[in-house]
Amino acid sequence: NTAHDHNIVSGENPTKRVKKPRQDNQRDRFLSKEEAVLLLESLKTRSMDTHDLALLSLFTGMRAGECHALTWADIHMENGTIFVKDTKNTRNRHVYITAEIRQMLERRYVDQPKTAFVLPGANGGASKWGVSDTFARTVQDLGLNDGIADRRQKVVFHTLRHTFASWLVQMGTPLYTVSKLLGHSDIKMTMRYAHLAPDTHKVAVAQLEGLLNTEM
Repeated sequence: NTAHDHNIVSGENPTKRVKKPRQDNQRDRFLSKEEAVLLLESLKTRSMDTHDLALLSLFTGMRAGECHALTWADIHMENGTIFVKDTKNTRNRHVYITAEIRQMLERRYVDQPKTAFVLPGANGGASKWGVSDTFARTVQDLGLNDGIADRRQKVVFHTLRHTFASWLVQMGTPLYTVSKLLGHSDIKMTMRYAHLAPDTHKVAVAQLEGLLNTEM
């Protein structure tokens, strides 16, 4: 393309006619409850900041960047909500404070101004380094990725967001609700979790059995 732009060669680039094979890069791995407890307990002994970041993502489905961007003005303890703004897809949303998150927030709050970050970086400013290497080292030491070659099946920080969604779907939460909680712009993105839903469709159709047979 560069050679063509500089008039070094003429004609169409032949590679334009070749379609590269596409691979599904979506991650399917999510944590079991036992793995989640083990991970959080181990993080607690190494870094409370990393533990709190992981806890927040696990129980809200927030991305790491969304967690780091939170200020105390976004926390509404009185009605149990957190306002998530300036998201990846520009769709602001609310997530909800569980008992675990409330306990963590109450521990972290020490009369900070509303403009202060909930999970600040160095010198109290916004975190610029993303997720600490402590998370990856902890996952490695716990052996959560042992024997797994496919990177899509490896536990990374984003796995916590997938775990949040997977647990909700397994408990029967409608996909539309999960989509809103994750801030998906299209429910098609949430459909990856459909296979985890309880067999409600089969149960619903089973109610029709014998409906037209008056002898049954």
